[in-house]
Amino acid sequence: MDREERYSISLLGEFTDKSLEGEFLAENLDAAKRSTAYIALVFGVVLGFFLVNSALTEWGTERLVRITCIRLVFIIVSALVFLIARRITKHQHLVYVITFYQAMMAVTYMLTLKYYESLNYFSILALLVITMAMYLLPNRITPTQLVSVAFNILFFMDPVRKMAGMQAHELYKIIAYQAILLIYCNINYCWTEATKRKKFRANRELVELSIKDPLTGVYNRKKFDDTVDQWICLSRRYGYPFSLILFDIDNFKAVNDTYGHIVGDRVLKEVAVLIKQSIRETDVFARWGGDEFAILLPQTDLPQARSLAERLKEQIAENNPLRNPTEITCSFGVTQFEDTDTKYSLLSRVDDLLLAAKTGGKNRIVS
Repeated sequence: MDREERYSISLLGEFTDKSLEGEFLAENLDAAKRSTAYIALVFGVVLGFFLVNSALTEWGTERLVRITCIRLVFIIVSALVFLIARRITKHQHLVYVITFYQAMMAVTYMLTLKYYESLNYFSILALLVITMAMYLLPNRITPTQLVSVAFNILFFMDPVRKMAGMQAHELYKIIAYQAILLIYCNINYCWTEATKRKKFRANRELVELSIKDPLTGVYNRKKFDDTVDQWICLSRRYGYPFSLILFDIDNFKAVNDTYGHIVGDRVLKEVAVLIKQSIRETDVFARWGGDEFAILLPQTDLPQARSLAERLKEQIAENNPLRNPTEITCSFGVTQFEDTDTKYSLLSRVDDLLLAAKTGGKNRIVS
């Protein structure tokens, strides 16, 4: 897939590539969980203040009892969301929790209004505030849109009619203002989400620049060295085997001298492409330096590593990157990590094996 196409963002502010969107959501899950938990806690506390105010102004009425029950349910749900959200491990589960909580916000308000015979303009103000509050929660945009639009439709179908003395033109103005608010909330939400994803892409590209070789697109020496360190620790702790392959292009200097460095660069890139197509996703393929390349093979012993080197040697010889009579071949050194190895001894040994392959006639494997 083309890079720009992979990183393209939809009008809703999400990556069009589903796998990339999943990676973004997974990386931002912890922040979304914390945000959800504390926003729910704040909403619960705020409704608690409303509950106290109702108790002071409507003490002794039957309506207070019913409204108190409704609001207590929402406060309990807010507390549960605070506790549950922080323990969620999958973003889709967080979406379910937030969508349910947004629906609870709407239902709580609609049920509360049911027990009032007449309403005032504070009811409209509350509608505006609750709508904006829904967009504060880090839900995906589609569920938020569905809940908020349904909430507004239900409000204008019934409770708004209880407003005493409201004229038709006033109702239309309120609907227009609310529509403007919904449009603003959606545009701002989508713009914010798109900005987050652009930052995610920029960070990804910075990371790639720090670990990738700019010419061939494979990992660089630093990334390879770091991975060797990690696998030495894993092997010593858990006994996991791993092997290294170090190879270079035979007579590469002659290719540069004869055809020029541009052709030499093309050879390096095409050899890298051949190798990437022939190894596993878990293998770490890096440019060691110049025309030398290295492959770290996790969970691989020496016979398996040598077998892979044989296949790679044949494929490079059969697919001549120069596309002319000049033959392109490679020499390989192959070794497996041993318990007594240090990083220095391991890398020195595979380098010596490659040198033995070169001095032994080239286009060969020494392990």
